[in-house]
Amino acid sequence: MEIDAVIAHCGDIIATKRCARHPFVVDFENNRPDELTLGQWALQKYHQVYLQNQIFSIIHAKTDIPLVRQFMVEQLVAEETPINCGSDSHYNLMRRFAKACGVADDQFCPGTIAPEVRAYVDVLLSIMRDEHFTVGLLAIYAIESQSGESVGAILSALKRHYRFSADELEWFTVHAEEDDGHADQGMRLVREYAPSLADFDHAAPRVVERICDAWLALHGFYRSLLGAGQPLAVMVS
Repeated sequence: MEIDAVIAHCGDIIATKRCARHPFVVDFENNRPDELTLGQWALQKYHQVYLQNQIFSIIHAKTDIPLVRQFMVEQLVAEETPINCGSDSHYNLMRRFAKACGVADDQFCPGTIAPEVRAYVDVLLSIMRDEHFTVGLLAIYAIESQSGESVGAILSALKRHYRFSADELEWFTVHAEEDDGHADQGMRLVREYAPSLADFDHAAPRVVERICDAWLALHGFYRSLLGAGQPLAVMVS
């Protein structure tokens, strides 16, 4: 298959498994969890955002292509600093929201990371470590390209039904606006360098399926934290 046809096929997979269709997003506004319940999700989202940033440093370390390395540095700067994409690191923006929901400072520790969050991050990091960097970039694209839609829907519900300030909602505002641009830049690099991977036509759909399935599974867990889905064991603190 030609590169454009492979990428189009991957786009179909992403559309079919799109997070915005998941009940966590679709039912969020109608469920309207109280703030303490919402905080349980926000705490796990904080852990996810904090742990997953290694994806950029892994790709940076495994390629000597300047454009790719520079893009990974740009992503790290956006995620880890207040320089150009929010007033703080993105995990601290989510921590700010979680604290506004009532999560205490002593909860932001490794002992409160849910196994489901670790499982998702493990899938993500294993893709970055084990696959060609173009496939890693495609996996990042698969998530970032759909983030704005789902985050935007949740942000709208939070603005309509809760008392949170603009500062407390900054993580949502940043990701409703920025992720599509990052995704587009990543896709340009995928298109440019995918021909360097002989089996891109096989690896790309396989990895996109894997990361989208892991992303949906994570959102099934997130939905359960809001009182829907299967009950969960109490997490250690």
